Amino acid sequence: MTALLLTVTVETDRPRGQVSARMSMDNLAGVGRLARLCERFGVRPTWLLTWPVIRHAPQDTLDLLGATGERGTSLQPWVTPPFRPQEDRLRAVCPAAIPASAVAGKLAELTRCYTERFGARPLAHRAPSAGLDGATLQALEREGYRVDSSATPHIEGPVGAAADWRDAPEVPWFPDRQHPARRGTSPVLQVPVTIEWDRPVPDWARAALDRWPDEGLAGRVRAQWVRPRRLDPLGLEGKALRALATRSVARGLPCLNVPLRSRELAVNCSDRCRTADDVDRLFRHLEAFLRFAVDELRARPMTLSDFAGQYLSTGYPAAG
Repeated sequence: MTALLLTVTVETDRPRGQVSARMSMDNLAGVGRLARLCERFGVRPTWLLTWPVIRHAPQDTLDLLGATGERGTSLQPWVTPPFRPQEDRLRAVCPAAIPASAVAGKLAELTRCYTERFGARPLAHRAPSAGLDGATLQALEREGYRVDSSATPHIEGPVGAAADWRDAPEVPWFPDRQHPARRGTSPVLQVPVTIEWDRPVPDWARAALDRWPDEGLAGRVRAQWVRPRRLDPLGLEGKALRALATRSVARGLPCLNVPLRSRELAVNCSDRCRTADDVDRLFRHLEAFLRFAVDELRARPMTLSDFAGQYLSTGYPAAG
C-alpha cells in the first residue's frame, strides 16, 4: 500500500520571496486551517520547524502541531544561531552553501532548542532548497536524526546546493556520507520528495532524460516536451496532480511525499500567495488531492518517521 506523507516546512514570512530584517511569523495563522483540513482525511502532517518557530512561536500553536502530526526540524542557516562574523543573515542559503563547521554548530543549536522546548529529540529533518550535502548528513547522524526528506529525484539542486539529485533513487535509501544522492551506509534514511514526469515516460528513457542539462537548447527542448514536477497543489491544477500521483502509484513507489511551506498558507507571507484567492486556490487543490489520494488511490496517511519505521520493517530495498 502507498503511504501519503504531507511534509510541511514551518518557517518565517518572506512576503516577496526575500528574507527581511524584520522577522515575522504571520503565516502561522494558516497552520490551523491546514490542520483542520488534514483532520478531515486522517492525514497527520510532518511539521518541519525552523529555529525561530521553535524558539518564538506561541505555545498553543506548537501544541497544535504536536497534537495533529509529527514535529521535526528544518535547518535554515540564515535564521539559526550561532552566527559567524560577517554572516549575511538576509540571504537564504542552504546548509550545503556554508562551512561544515557552521552546519554542525547550527544543527546542534537547532536540535538543542527543539529538545529544550519539547522534552524530546527530533527524528525528522529537511534541508531547504534540496541542499543536503555530506557535512549536513553527518551532522544529522551525530545529533541522532533517523530520517531526512530533502532529495528531489530527477532535479538538479539549485545553485549553492552542492547537490545533483538527477541520478538519486526514487525510493527511500540510506545515503553515502560524502555523496548523499548515492546509496551508502549512513543510518539516516532519505525519503525523497515525490517527483514525477508530467507525461508518461518509458523506463528506458528516464535515465537519459535525467542527464539532459537544465540549461541551453537541450534544457529548453526537454522543458517543452516533458518536465519533472513536484506534487505542488499551488502550482498545478487538480487534473495534473491526480495524473502525477496515479503514475507514481502505478510504478510502485512506496509513498506520495507532498512538500508544503507554511508561508504559503496565509496571505502575503510568500511570493506565491499574495492574495486571498491564491491561498484559497492552494487549499482547494490540496483538499481535492487529499480526497483523491485517500479515497481513490487508497494511500495511507502517515508521518515521516512512522513511514520510515514501517518501510524498513517490511524489508523494502532501502539501501540495497
